[in-house]
Amino acid sequence: MKLKTTIFAFALAAVCAIGASAQSFLGFDGEESTSIGIYIKDLENGKVLINHNSDLALTPASVMKVITTATALSIHGPEYTFNTPVVLTGEKSTAKKGAWNGNLVIRACGDPTIESENFKSRLGFCDSIAAGLRRLGITSISGKIIVEQNLSDAGPIAQWEIEDVAWPYGAGLFGLNYKDNTFTLYPATKTTKPHVPGLKIEVRKSSTGNDLIRGVESDKLVVYARDPNNKKWALSSTMPDPAAVLKEELKETLTKKGIAVADKAVTVAASSKDKTVYRHRSPKGSEIMRSLMVRSDNLFAEGMLRSIAPGQTRKNAIAREKELWASRGINSRYTIINDGSGLTRANRLSARFIGDVLEYMAGSERAGIFTGFFPRAGKEGTLRSFLSKTPLEGKVALKTGSVSSVQCYAGYKFNDDGKPTHIVVVLVNGFFCPRAQVRKSIEKLLLDNLQ
Repeated sequence: MKLKTTIFAFALAAVCAIGASAQSFLGFDGEESTSIGIYIKDLENGKVLINHNSDLALTPASVMKVITTATALSIHGPEYTFNTPVVLTGEKSTAKKGAWNGNLVIRACGDPTIESENFKSRLGFCDSIAAGLRRLGITSISGKIIVEQNLSDAGPIAQWEIEDVAWPYGAGLFGLNYKDNTFTLYPATKTTKPHVPGLKIEVRKSSTGNDLIRGVESDKLVVYARDPNNKKWALSSTMPDPAAVLKEELKETLTKKGIAVADKAVTVAASSKDKTVYRHRSPKGSEIMRSLMVRSDNLFAEGMLRSIAPGQTRKNAIAREKELWASRGINSRYTIINDGSGLTRANRLSARFIGDVLEYMAGSERAGIFTGFFPRAGKEGTLRSFLSKTPLEGKVALKTGSVSSVQCYAGYKFNDDGKPTHIVVVLVNGFFCPRAQVRKSIEKLLLDNLQ
């Protein structure tokens, strides 16, 4: 009996010790009620330094972009570009010089970068089309400007929160994307820049603060404003139909360049051959992925996800993503992926799954390109203040992820030669303390284990 009592006491002490350790692993207030997954591995000797709930499936927030970029880089390589051809359908008029009997067609491919403020050196989409028409000697088009969008289930994702859709970070991906699918709104006058055709704007006075609400696939935008009559106040919101904005701006540009568009229905013979006006190429995929990782751009991330299954559904793209990692021996069975950006709160990834992907990419032929996508701690992007003025500043590169009560990090530590030496994944879900406290706790964990 005494032996059984001793064994029971020893077991109870062990359980209590484990519980105490779990409750104070990071050391922030309320940690005992928080879900945490941590996986830190030394790539040089293969030793796992920390394995804490690494198989627990948690909300990764924007850390999902790590998986998206790893998948896109693996499938496409760094030189991949989106190609958007602009053509004339129909035939040249024999009765009137410079006239085209037919339509001007933009065959969109889901390129998220057209006229993006993040690639200013590539602005001028409408001007390039006008220049192409003038080279062909076209001064009038009898038909319409048509945008063909080969992308199913386009726009904001149904699983996103309704409060996200109207804000710039919630811009949905369409077959045709234009100016980051955002616009500037002046609530006092209900004017927009650029003009957004068909948008219905309702402005309401609010005593609690400024806010925006627009439903998925809705053309009604409700603005809550403390001072709705302030003509100097402006804010950014998302386009419900980017193609409509482009068509209006393109027609205006063509008119200024002396090219008239009748905007009438024209029947084009099936036997007619298309005439290429302009072919728009996006920046290289590596440039897009670097931009989206440093700035945590949701629109670019959704564009890269859909690029791996062109013309197919988002579910098809996600299935291909999972199949890729399964073929590489990485278990994706217990993951839930709904998007490429991580804005969906229902996504679930484990720290080990993310770590396995990071380890594979660190050992791949594209390791240098991939690891270069991540912002450096204390220096750039979403990591500018993290680990700043510490021994790890510039030596750690991580993708951050944060939504309500979620704070996540995933990436690498590097040696002085720029080679990745450690994998770092920290996922924290459901915390109650201030976010700054969680960040400080994670900084301490990395400083204690990576120096």
